[in-house]
Amino acid sequence: MMTARNVDLEKIQGAIDRCCKTVTECGTCNKAHCLIGFAQTALAYARQKNTVRIPRGHELIPQDDLRVYYQQDLIAALVEVLLQCQDCRDNHEEECVINVTRRALELALLGENFDYEGSVSAYLMQVGRHNPDTGGRLLQAYQERKKR
Repeated sequence: MMTARNVDLEKIQGAIDRCCKTVTECGTCNKAHCLIGFAQTALAYARQKNTVRIPRGHELIPQDDLRVYYQQDLIAALVEVLLQCQDCRDNHEEECVINVTRRALELALLGENFDYEGSVSAYLMQVGRHNPDTGGRLLQAYQERKKR
């Protein structure tokens, strides 16, 4: 079972904050309708409550955010999330903050959500099959970052 102790939410937060287009580009900030704002809110909730579960979090992800974010920033943030994944496999939970954050980022990056079976390598292969270009860059960034 995953606990808040073995997940570095600050590290994820930093990577996600870099994806934010800020009020300068967006005009007004409406976190509830912004995938990045939603991810920031989910992480803040997890830190505040010292939990890794976001009740109904996967259902609350804004599906109507059509902003174009910077691909490199999204890839870096998604890699950070994947590195924090505990590879739960059978114990994978939809309400896990890592999963909820991953779903928001993947929607911003790829425009769709993929099933996640609690395995990073299976996930990377699946994304690569559906989206060879972005999937390839995601895999490369993940492998490079994992070495550090």
